[in-house]
Amino acid sequence: MLKNKPSSNSLKRGFTIVEMLIIAPIVILTIGAFVTVIVNMTGDVLATRSSNVLAYSIQDALNRIEDDVKLSTTFLEANNISLTGSHQGFDDNVANFANVDNGTNGNMLILNTLATTGNPLSPTSGLIYLTGQPNACGATQNQNTPMTMNVIYFVKNNTLWRRSIMPSNYATGLTVSCNTPWQQPSCAPGVADSFCKTQDVRLVDGINPSDFVVQYFNTADATAANTVAGNNAATPANRHIALQSTQTATATINITKTAAGRQISQSGTMRATRLDINASTIADVITPTTPATPAVTASFSVPNTANFTWPAVPGATSYTVNYNIAGGTYVNGSTGSAATSFSMTAANNQSVCVTLSAVNSAGTSSSFGSACMILPLWNSLQMSNNWTDYSDSFASAGYTKTSTGIIVLKGLVKNAVTPASNTIIGTLPAGYRPAEIYMFATSTIDTSARVDVRPDGAIIFNSGSSGGWLSLDGISFVPVGSPYAWTPLSLTNSWVNYNNGYSTAGYTKDSEGRVFTKGLIANGGTGQGAVFTTLPAGYRPSEYLHMPTTSNNLSDLVSVDTAGNLLTKSIAQNAYRSMQHRFYAASGYKGTWNNLTLLNGWTVYAGYATPQYIKGTDNIVTVKGLINSGTPGTIIAQLPVGYRPTKIMLLNGTCNLAYCRIDVYPDGNIYSRAGTSSVWTALEAVTFIAEQ
Repeated sequence: MLKNKPSSNSLKRGFTIVEMLIIAPIVILTIGAFVTVIVNMTGDVLATRSSNVLAYSIQDALNRIEDDVKLSTTFLEANNISLTGSHQGFDDNVANFANVDNGTNGNMLILNTLATTGNPLSPTSGLIYLTGQPNACGATQNQNTPMTMNVIYFVKNNTLWRRSIMPSNYATGLTVSCNTPWQQPSCAPGVADSFCKTQDVRLVDGINPSDFVVQYFNTADATAANTVAGNNAATPANRHIALQSTQTATATINITKTAAGRQISQSGTMRATRLDINASTIADVITPTTPATPAVTASFSVPNTANFTWPAVPGATSYTVNYNIAGGTYVNGSTGSAATSFSMTAANNQSVCVTLSAVNSAGTSSSFGSACMILPLWNSLQMSNNWTDYSDSFASAGYTKTSTGIIVLKGLVKNAVTPASNTIIGTLPAGYRPAEIYMFATSTIDTSARVDVRPDGAIIFNSGSSGGWLSLDGISFVPVGSPYAWTPLSLTNSWVNYNNGYSTAGYTKDSEGRVFTKGLIANGGTGQGAVFTTLPAGYRPSEYLHMPTTSNNLSDLVSVDTAGNLLTKSIAQNAYRSMQHRFYAASGYKGTWNNLTLLNGWTVYAGYATPQYIKGTDNIVTVKGLINSGTPGTIIAQLPVGYRPTKIMLLNGTCNLAYCRIDVYPDGNIYSRAGTSSVWTALEAVTFIAEQ
């Protein structure tokens, strides 16, 4: 019998609509709950992570502050380093910092700290010392004042920053300090200022100005804060005084912010004591003040140098020196130099004065240090080859440069042995030398001698009968580098320049109106009165002169007439003839000719130079004149006070076509000595520097 079987359609039955409506909300709620759990767990993780990062940031900032406090010399109510540039201030311009909250900027921690050669936490770093305060850099520099800087912690734009402020001259090397600091000035990120070498350190974000709290304590174990040190109602001066008595500071950072939808809060406090509690006065010392007035000392060094020195002025970074010579207008000699000495060359017997001021960033010393000195008239000639001074009655060997730039020698010297030809007597320094070899006639043992002066400064004994004594008196010349330009002379009558290093024929005129001729000539005609060259107008004497010279190592004579002709006279020699002469031009000269009163039967030789004397502004006395009829060995005349030497001057002259010797004494008496002649005696050889 057949039974009924279930159909296949009835076995495939699913959820009904009713069932779906019941199950779907359950599933959705389950998924939502799961997502909520996941989100909450993620938020907790993110908030915890943010809280941890914030805690670490706060702790890092407090550690940085603690290190700086320990290394600081004092706490400040405001930055004591002047702001350099226009972007180091709180406003990224020129606004100074203050340690108290003004209602907007919040509290700040302002530290005065020491500049160092490296990272201050490194054991190999050392302090930076200021040079000249008081010692120079070197072994004793650690006795100097150290360089300081400011480190400032402040809140701006909800960020805690650390800024470094350096002195304006921190990187000037040995001019200011003995080393260059490791520390560098900083500015806010993005600020362009050539002075700032780095950016401020960004410490903590999300902080309000009121969240940074600083307190100060007088001692490390004090529990009560110094209420004046951080009181915005106290005056800056009172806060400054209070801060100088504090040793310890606390810094507290409180931050509340939102992270992952949750409010997180972290806070931290550090307490640190300055390691050197005795260093609080360094900040006051470093605050720039105008330096004191330098104390100047003058001294002399050969050949003609005035030296001025002064001790380093504490706090001074440089000095300004002005000087004058011979009472002239002061001119600048040095500005901005840290050197503690200044030297100036001048002519012998001239005064040199300096005024000196000390300078630093605060300004210039309130007054000048000053000193003056008169350079000695004479420099002693250092002699060699057994040459020494003859005696105290005669002039000692010396040389000088007059205010007109003329070199003058003096001295009666002797030698224990008869010197060989070309023996060096002494050597003139640079600035006192001729450009070529100059040959001069002089005296030795009452006879003619020859002395050469070379471009290397050597003074050479070249010929003479004995080394018993030799006179350097009357030798003068225009040195190399002189402002007086030489003009070549045209030679006539077969005369030519000798050459071989000796001077060529030429002429010039100095500022006094004195004409100088030079040259060593040879091979010309030797007839009496023959012209060998002619000076142009303006370089001629007013009267006929007789100038002593040397020819072939013998005494000779050159005459100069009013037409400017230089004439051969005396001996008939032409192997060589020196032209080292000096006389006054007929006009345009300085000074006044004064008549000599002749004594002991001496009279004027008519038609030739009148016996007269004159003194230049450089005190060179010149005598001229042709005399006769007197008694040799007697006083010819007496020069007045102001025209006299301090020692006997022994001068080589020319008398009746031969050598003669004329002496001038400190009492002004002009004596006729060996070789003077009643036939005629020329006075043109008499020249010296008046000293009394």
